[in-house]
Amino acid sequence: MRYSRRHKEETHNRLLKKAAEEFCRNGVQGTGIAPLMGRLGLTHGGFYAHFDSKNELIAEATGPMFEDALSRRMLAAAEAAPKGKAVRAIVTHYLSPENRDSREGCPLAGLAGEMARQPEPVRNAYMSALNHRLKRIAALLPGDDEKTRFDRARLLVAGMAGAMMIAKAMTDREVSDHFLQQARAFYTAAFE
Repeated sequence: MRYSRRHKEETHNRLLKKAAEEFCRNGVQGTGIAPLMGRLGLTHGGFYAHFDSKNELIAEATGPMFEDALSRRMLAAAEAAPKGKAVRAIVTHYLSPENRDSREGCPLAGLAGEMARQPEPVRNAYMSALNHRLKRIAALLPGDDEKTRFDRARLLVAGMAGAMMIAKAMTDREVSDHFLQQARAFYTAAFE
């Protein structure tokens, strides 16, 4: 059966969105193509009508991964914050027990280690998506120099992602909560 171009585009976008969710939740290695396609009610073979390989899917899904994690949630918190409190809102949202416990996961804390082992085109797509979001965070940081704000945004996000990775690994939730509280205080004081 032949599908319309619009149907193929809609299916492609559904596949990207679901892949982004699964990669954040289960990691790149923990996400198989056949189960992913099955969750969408599609066949494994249908995957190849959209992508040549899993690597191509990973590269293309990085944009939606970051859009959801950084734009929809973290930047929404910053935009809703009172003037001058955007950094505090970002830090408070990201380094929260709720974010740590979220099944949705984060492409920063959850996938950076896996991305380091991916082929260069996948890593380039990941970094391009990350850099696009870092520019949006940099615009919220104090200071006049755009390059300095971008560098600071990269340090802030990298530090928070590292803190989140450690908080997720801790088996004692009370200790993890305390660690997140310390990290929130540190990053707010350092970057606000």
